[in-house]
Amino acid sequence: MKKEFSHTLDWEIISKYLSGEMTESEQEVFEEELAVNPSYAEAIKASGKDLSRADLYLAKEAFDSEDAWFNVKNKITGNQENTPKFKIMKPSPFKTFMRVAASIIILFGIGLLAQTTYTNLYPNKTFVCEAGEANKSITLEDGSIITLNSDSKLIYPREFDKNERRVELIGEAFFDIAKNPNKAFIINAKDAEVKVLGTSFNINAATNKVEVLVKTGKVQFSSINKPGNKLILIPGDFASLQESNLEKVVSRDDNYLSWKTRQMIFRDTKLQEVAKVLNRTYQVQISFEDAELKDLALNSTFDHEPLDNILNYMCSPFNLVYEKKGKEILIKKAN
Repeated sequence: MKKEFSHTLDWEIISKYLSGEMTESEQEVFEEELAVNPSYAEAIKASGKDLSRADLYLAKEAFDSEDAWFNVKNKITGNQENTPKFKIMKPSPFKTFMRVAASIIILFGIGLLAQTTYTNLYPNKTFVCEAGEANKSITLEDGSIITLNSDSKLIYPREFDKNERRVELIGEAFFDIAKNPNKAFIINAKDAEVKVLGTSFNINAATNKVEVLVKTGKVQFSSINKPGNKLILIPGDFASLQESNLEKVVSRDDNYLSWKTRQMIFRDTKLQEVAKVLNRTYQVQISFEDAELKDLALNSTFDHEPLDNILNYMCSPFNLVYEKKGKEILIKKAN
C-alpha cells in the first residue's frame, strides 16, 4: 500500500529534524516525505540560511564549537571509539543551540505564514483624508502621486497586478501618474472608469456625478455600466458622467483645482462665488449676514495665501468684517 504524505508544512516537525531530536524511524519517515514534498525541501534549504542568523540571538549562550563538531563528526562517521561509555548527563550546548535555532525558524515560519494569510485576507490598503483636513498626498509603489481632497479616500492594492495598476477613489483627488506603457493605470470612481498610461488629471466623485479635468497627457473616460460609452480627453478638457451619460466641455473654471494648488483667480467675481471657492479650498463654511453682500464683486489673484489674509482683502474695500467660530465664518457690515 502506497504511503500518503501531507503536503502542508509542519514547523514543529521541521524543528525536531533540525535539532537532531528525531528517532531513527521518525527521521526515515520524514526523509521519505522530503523526497515527495518539495515544500519541505525548500523549507529545509531556507532554514540553512535562517540558522546563520541564530548566533545573533545566542550571543550570550556558551557554545563549545569544538565539542559540537566532535559530536557531529562521530554521528556522521558512526565512530564511537572516542566517545566515553559513561558520562555525566548535562544539557548539550550543541543541542541547546539547535533547539533555540529551530525555535527561531518556527517563528520565521509562523511570521511568514501570518504575513501571507494577512495579505490574502486584506489585499488592499486605504489612504484617507478626513473631512475638514487639508489635502494629503501619497506616493504609490510605481511612483505615482495621488493628492486627496478633504473627506476622500483611495483604496489601492498592496501590490499591483502584472498587467494593470487599478485603484478606487471615493471623493476627489488629483492624480500624477508615473508613465508605464506596459501597465495602464485605472481608477474606478462610482460608475466611472478612468484609464491612463501616464498623465496628470483631477477626478471629483464627491457629488452625484463624476467629473474629470485633464491637466497633462491623455485620458480615457468611460462608463462601467456602458463600456462602449467613452471619451478621450486631452489637456484642458473637462468631462462629466451622470447616469451613464458622458458630456465633454472646455473647462472655464480657473479655480477648479484651487483645493490642491492654492492658487485662485477672481475676475469681477461675486462674493458669493468667491466664498464657494474658499469653502472648497480651505474646508470652511462662509455665510453672509445680509443677502445683498453676496453680489459685491472682487478682482484679485491669490497664491498660497493664508485664509485670513484673503478674508481681510475681500472685506476691506466694502467696509466689511468677518467673525470666525471654528470652521464657520460670518461676513457682515462693519458697525
